[in-house]
Amino acid sequence: MSEGKKKVAIYIRVSSQEQKTEGLSLASQLKKLSSYCEFNKWEIVKSYRDEGVSGGFIKKRKGFKSLLDDSKLGLFSTVLITKFDRAFRNTKEALETLDYFKERGIDFVSISEDIDTTTAIGKLFFTIISAFSQFEREITRDRGRDIWRDKFEKGMFPVRPPFGYKAIKRDKKVIGFKINPKESETVRECFNLTNSGYSYREIGKRLKLKPQQYYNIIKNRAYCGYVTFEGHEKKGTHEPIISEEIYNAVNSKR
Repeated sequence: MSEGKKKVAIYIRVSSQEQKTEGLSLASQLKKLSSYCEFNKWEIVKSYRDEGVSGGFIKKRKGFKSLLDDSKLGLFSTVLITKFDRAFRNTKEALETLDYFKERGIDFVSISEDIDTTTAIGKLFFTIISAFSQFEREITRDRGRDIWRDKFEKGMFPVRPPFGYKAIKRDKKVIGFKINPKESETVRECFNLTNSGYSYREIGKRLKLKPQQYYNIIKNRAYCGYVTFEGHEKKGTHEPIISEEIYNAVNSKR
């Protein structure tokens, strides 16, 4: 890359939840990064964005993958972001990506944490921030698991209700589940037809179900009143769509 004005690729990202949070919009990130480049007299070569995408893993982000692909072309010498967690939430990926950039002579700068990998202290800070970012992600995941476990202990579906049920909400909080009339009829027919000797192909054609959808219904004990979580099962608080006798009769044939 020729000498002269520093050529920069900027990366911005916002998750679906963060779109509701003031100060994290793509527009605000773009404005902040553009002002930073203008102040430092850096040239923005291209901007990359991921909208409505979690920062968990790079492979799920088309914008960042495109940035990595373009980095092989020598288009820019620096990658600029507003905040570290816009790019990374995983220590291993962060360090691997830093090495990837380093091999191509590309610097990495985060303006909020004042990370600049052109310096030794910047590289050290990068590693520390990477570890804390992953730690925060794992803590959030563990909190989510605790919430799911608590719902299970109360006899509720831990995450989302299966086909045939819908959530009952009060003040935007899920307090239970009720039967979805239209979907539950499909569930009942699925079990009754199977119990009557129809093949999954015949049932799939009749009910417009793909093979995997059919088996997801037939094998799910939620329909006879149970909830499961991490290999454990207990009676749920929801109303069963079929009897346990029909469930056992159908599955004993398979």
